Amino acid sequence: MASADTEKDKKARSGGCNPVKKPGPVSLDHVLSALGETKEERDSRIRSLFNYFDSNNVGHLDSVQIEKGLSAMQIPEDYKYAKELLNVCDKNQDGRVDYQEFRKYMDDKELELYRIFQAIDVEHNGCILPEELWDALVKAGIEMDDDELAHFVEHVDKDNNGIITFEEWRDFLLLYPHEATIENIYRYWERVYLVDIGEQAVIPEGISKHVHATKYLIAVKKLWKEGGFLGFFRGNGLNVLKVAPESAIKFYTYETLKTIIGDAKGEKQEDIGTVGRLVAGGLAGAVAQASIYPMDLVKTRLQTYACEKGNVPSLGKLSKDIWVQEGPRAFYRGLVPSLLGIIPYAGIDLTAYETLKDMSKKYILHDGEPGPLVQLGCGTISGALGATCVYPLQVIRTRMQAQSMNTDAAYKGMSDVFYRTFQREGLRGFYKGLFPNLFKVVPAASITYLVYDTMKKSLDLE
Repeated sequence: MASADTEKDKKARSGGCNPVKKPGPVSLDHVLSALGETKEERDSRIRSLFNYFDSNNVGHLDSVQIEKGLSAMQIPEDYKYAKELLNVCDKNQDGRVDYQEFRKYMDDKELELYRIFQAIDVEHNGCILPEELWDALVKAGIEMDDDELAHFVEHVDKDNNGIITFEEWRDFLLLYPHEATIENIYRYWERVYLVDIGEQAVIPEGISKHVHATKYLIAVKKLWKEGGFLGFFRGNGLNVLKVAPESAIKFYTYETLKTIIGDAKGEKQEDIGTVGRLVAGGLAGAVAQASIYPMDLVKTRLQTYACEKGNVPSLGKLSKDIWVQEGPRAFYRGLVPSLLGIIPYAGIDLTAYETLKDMSKKYILHDGEPGPLVQLGCGTISGALGATCVYPLQVIRTRMQAQSMNTDAAYKGMSDVFYRTFQREGLRGFYKGLFPNLFKVVPAASITYLVYDTMKKSLDLE
């Protein structure tokens, strides 16, 4: 009975679909049949779309017109590929697209979309059922739960009948300029919900949760293809420029505050206790973070920038675009959760490091000076402890940083990020990417402390 009910339910849902029974290789005739259009109606539709972009009636499209047209369609910034669309359509590479080039793109894209639609529609009833979409994703190495599958179908299924017709499929992907593989289609949809990255780690949701390890390795291969060896270091130059003043400000402020707290309590700097160290460390982290925050935001935008063939914008252009399109306040987007995260992180990190170092001197080295291995060990433990404790706030901070302000899907604030993350992903969503983050943060923290202590001794600042 259960099987019979399922088949009956499928037939009921597929009532609005348009199966194509034409023999032979896939052609535009198949597309016309799937859409229920005549050739003249399709010609009129494509011409109308071209005229929609060509609002000034100049007979061709450029990047400004395409960008303007996509914005008028209310396509969010996160998955608006204006420059890529221009490059794909512009066959003669003269910087503009005439109607024939636009028409050629439409023909090729609709054929491409029909082929993959047919591959997913294994029952060939003219529509994609949720279970068929799920099967196709699993075969591509992408696993998602029922809620995420429902979100996917809901986003494409405009009439909300629980199935995806070819017309809905085409409308969803027609202006997506990249190859329509199931992996690319999933990531295109995922752009709306994408920014699932932790503290200074750019780990998309599809990699950290859904995609098998082999798919992750393939994406590393894609990074190499698009940007070569340097593609793995995108944003690192700015990261180095950021880390130097940030560390200097943090350690200088920390040592200064320890002296102030010690003087206020009538004690030596090293005797201010755990609470004193927590206060000094937390405030030092806040001062350093606020000082370099715009650089941190630009670095995050640079790392998450969607590019084709490694064409990453310069730091100057990216910064100018943020300033012009979003205003100066955009450079401090996510600052509040960042400070709420960095205060306990820096406090715990610095306090744990010095406390562990003191304990090792007293109980292990018997008043001897810690060597490099002990310092690295103390830094490893303190860095891991601090990063784990404040990771949820770092996730919220980075999601706010990475998403442009002037988009429909943009977060409205810290509470909105928290609510949407919890609603879609539960508590686990606040810890996605934690282990990749620790792989970076822990060695970085331990090496930083080793160099810091070594420099203090070399400069006679003990």
